Amino acid sequence: MGLFDGRRAVVTGGSSGIGEGLARLLVNEGADVAIVARRPDKLARVADALRGGTGDARTRIVAVSADVRDEASVADMAEQVIDAFGAVDILVNSAGCGAWKTIDEMPAAEWRAVIDTNLTGTFLVTHAFLGGMIEAGSGHILNMSSVAGKLGFPTGSAYCASKWGVLGFTRALAAEARPHGIRVDALCPGTVDTPFENSPAASPIQLEVADVVEAARDVMTLPRQVRVDDLVIYPT
Repeated sequence: MGLFDGRRAVVTGGSSGIGEGLARLLVNEGADVAIVARRPDKLARVADALRGGTGDARTRIVAVSADVRDEASVADMAEQVIDAFGAVDILVNSAGCGAWKTIDEMPAAEWRAVIDTNLTGTFLVTHAFLGGMIEAGSGHILNMSSVAGKLGFPTGSAYCASKWGVLGFTRALAAEARPHGIRVDALCPGTVDTPFENSPAASPIQLEVADVVEAARDVMTLPRQVRVDDLVIYPT
């Protein structure tokens, strides 16, 4: 028996790094998983690897190409996922990007790309699936923030702003969703060793993806809503 047997999950940013690691956790623990990212080629590679790693033929793995910054693309993705699974029990918002420039050198287009991906994308994907969770009276949403959502550093203005926003969004969503039986949590890892390009000001001491996955596993199996800051869990 897996921890998530019979559950149906969506993981954005599922084609690499933390998102790929979380998708693998869910699959290995028995969930049906839809991985979402922009590049179909990378999605196909990860989907094939996930299918090869599960010994349960009943586990369904779906790869859906979508841009979380685009409302129409997200709506089309959600429709494909619902067609495949019927409903969604778990949503992991892990899609993200960064732009590392000082504020005076930051082009507005790069600022918008970071905010639209990390913050607005989290809203759009959540909005697409939240109604179904409310109707079901259950669900779990896990948003990927960062220690950058709790402190500022040079060249990180757009990324920090987006991740602070994710924490604020998470706390507001948790208050709204709790009466409907839906849990909402956030993870705030430090610098993680992934293909993601980190800020030049990032810590040289890096976490592994496995560290974040382990923390996510703990969060998703605890019997209460939590906040996770720097991978240290404490009750709210």
